[in-house]
Amino acid sequence: MKKLVCLSFCLILTLFCGCNNNNDTQSNYSEVVITEEVVIENTTNTSNNVQGDDNMSSATDISSKSEILTSSDEISSKTDPQNCSHKYNETIEQTAQLFKAGTKKYSCQNCGDSYTKEYPIESIKLLSISNSYGKNALWELYDICKSEGVKNVDIAVMYIAGCSLDQHWENIQKSNAAYEVFRNNNGNWTSTKDCTIDSLLAEGDWDVITTQNSSGLSGKADGYKNLNNVADYIKAKCPNSKLIWHLIWGYQNGSKWLTPNSYNGDEKFMYESIVNCTNDIVIPSGKFDSVAPIGAAIMNARTSKLKDIVHLDDGSHLSEEFGYFVAAFTWYCHLTGQGVYDTNFAANVMIPSEELNIIVESAKNAIDNPYKITQSYYTR
Repeated sequence: MKKLVCLSFCLILTLFCGCNNNNDTQSNYSEVVITEEVVIENTTNTSNNVQGDDNMSSATDISSKSEILTSSDEISSKTDPQNCSHKYNETIEQTAQLFKAGTKKYSCQNCGDSYTKEYPIESIKLLSISNSYGKNALWELYDICKSEGVKNVDIAVMYIAGCSLDQHWENIQKSNAAYEVFRNNNGNWTSTKDCTIDSLLAEGDWDVITTQNSSGLSGKADGYKNLNNVADYIKAKCPNSKLIWHLIWGYQNGSKWLTPNSYNGDEKFMYESIVNCTNDIVIPSGKFDSVAPIGAAIMNARTSKLKDIVHLDDGSHLSEEFGYFVAAFTWYCHLTGQGVYDTNFAANVMIPSEELNIIVESAKNAIDNPYKITQSYYTR
């Protein structure tokens, strides 16, 4: 079931905070006082020079004052933001790039009021060579991107359940048509079976290609023997694409896959093992342009009062109503460089404010501290 998420933080704040008009107000006040002093002097001179026509003198004074006051009111309405009917011009201060948000400045032609707002890149074409974790984490990304103003969005996930780096490499070498491809480039997910990795890489114009290990091997050093082989093959086929490592989460305590013989039966130990492999093997390989801290966001959400709805009952896969959004929103912020409070994304059904707060908090803490589990403010 699709859900709607709304974030409306930054625009409101910037509209209220983007302008300081004390100088304008002081300037307008001075102009009115000086003008009225001139009127007083002219009134005095007129009354001295025109004899015997008090009515004409009085009418002239009133007319002069009326014209001046009207003019002053017009000046005030054009310079005081509180009375202004704003008409904003948009200019780009910084062009948006992958991983780095752009900024636009909006300036009122009438009063000079201004504010800035971040905006994302125009196009995101992303290929994930992964497994169910990639599918979980990217499922809501299309809707988030579109609602944020990304004009062209194309998300494709090459899926084999539990697929490891070793299996990806074997499939590459043998051209195995073993993948089901889930793709969304028009608002609807489609599925195509019996695909090879080459069939997708052949498109060549992917902005981003991401891969990962299987969940069980992600925290074990001997599960990375074919990391360089897979990465080199992707880069050779798509040299202009950014290659991103998808940092995943560990199993939740109580999961059937988390036993005393598997990562000591502890979710934090498993996540720390995944982080260690990332820092000791993935990053030193020099093959990847960045690491997407999706696992950190999921682990962060688990520290909140809503930890029980982050996952399905298996304690491994993400829940559609909550976990999907934590992961996809973190992906969005990582890809665009846009701050969590500068977003305003939506889908079809409102997410309760408490859940929304935790989604935003979990993503922000992951972006700020990509390898650390950060305790949620929203605890029981």
